Amino acid sequence: MGTEELLGRLQEDNVEHLWVTYHDYGGVAGAKSVPKGRFRGAVEDGIAFARANLNFDATDHQPPGAHLLADSGDFFAVPDPDSYSVMPQYPRTARVHTWMRNEDGSPWEGCPRTRLLAAVEDLRSEGFSAMAALEPEFYLVAPDGQDGWAPANRAKMFSQDGLALAAGFAREVVETLGAMDVEVSQLDKEYGTGQYEITARHASPIKAVDDYLSLRQVIRDAARATGFVATFMPKVYAEWPGNSLHVHLSLWSATGERDLTPSDEDEDSLSEAGRHFMGGILEHSAALTGLGSPTPNGYKRLQPGTWAPGNAYWGRRNRSGAVRIPGSGRRRHIEHRSGDNTCQPFLFLAGLLAAGLDGIRQKTDPGPPFEKDIGHATPEEIREAGIKDLPRSLPEALDALEGDPVVAGAVGGEALRHFLLVKRHEQLQYGLHVHPWERAAYLEAN
Repeated sequence: MGTEELLGRLQEDNVEHLWVTYHDYGGVAGAKSVPKGRFRGAVEDGIAFARANLNFDATDHQPPGAHLLADSGDFFAVPDPDSYSVMPQYPRTARVHTWMRNEDGSPWEGCPRTRLLAAVEDLRSEGFSAMAALEPEFYLVAPDGQDGWAPANRAKMFSQDGLALAAGFAREVVETLGAMDVEVSQLDKEYGTGQYEITARHASPIKAVDDYLSLRQVIRDAARATGFVATFMPKVYAEWPGNSLHVHLSLWSATGERDLTPSDEDEDSLSEAGRHFMGGILEHSAALTGLGSPTPNGYKRLQPGTWAPGNAYWGRRNRSGAVRIPGSGRRRHIEHRSGDNTCQPFLFLAGLLAAGLDGIRQKTDPGPPFEKDIGHATPEEIREAGIKDLPRSLPEALDALEGDPVVAGAVGGEALRHFLLVKRHEQLQYGLHVHPWERAAYLEAN
């Protein structure tokens, strides 16, 4: 879709308010609403935002040593017409995602959307393209009256009751997303009480991230409309299962006409290119953890022996590792399981594609599958299989990201320095906070 076609769609859809949206390095949406009389200027030239916005942490504070200060000027959020969507939950309102541009209209290196496009183009230069689908887990919760949160229901995992108790919410989500051209593959009741999972149909990488961002917004809106709060936080309470973000990937020909992921020799194996692509993801798994789980809270989810993988290995249908190959026949593809919803999804997917491409270039062997639940494996079995741990803390993961030229290169120097600054500051703030457990354990200990 071009500029004039976008302007025509706005008129046809009777839109009076256009939300021009970008996503910062924490994956949080920033936006301005443009009234109908200003549509052309917004679509052609973009909307100015302060670059300093990108140096704020999760608590809306700018860390010491921030590079983007009040004198750093603006970036221009220029709409990508292909991301246009009406927002049925808001009357006469539509939304576009944007490219971050310099004042002269040239691409800004720190733009996450641009970094994903660069990763897609690198893949194409080697004769490949990719398809992706992002599958988030989330909880529906409500205040418990005691400064805490209670799950929306106590239904058992994958139960029909779990769907019935959230039927109004689910209907609103699926119908709204359908009107936004986001095709939902499935929505299910997950393991945790009040926990659900939703999957969109696979698409090209940028479209897949746009769809995922639409999923998150619609889920939050529908939860509020039915009296709940939707949280994607990796670990809400210690005793609750964590919320993950599974990324489904398949490797295709450059034109997108042929799926190159599965082997033609049997119904279970990957092709040579598919194996190398998976090998690259496993080889760079430590750095990818820094991108995919960039908050201190995420490492309370990524624990060994749980279904949230704490180790870098793959299995065909094994949900305990960082990578698995779900399905058989033409349904075979690669599922990366360690990330969570606090990531910057454009940067995370850029890192995954770059890691996979490096595996193809280096012919990286992923090794044999590990087909046992690692939570029930002996230390000897783990050692003999050569299984590596994923980073156990955010500082370790961010150091791995900074030291990995492939994944860091996909993020780009400009985005990486701001991302690391903000995330390390969040870790510092977390480390200074005194938690209730500490008072319970130490107040009268000595």
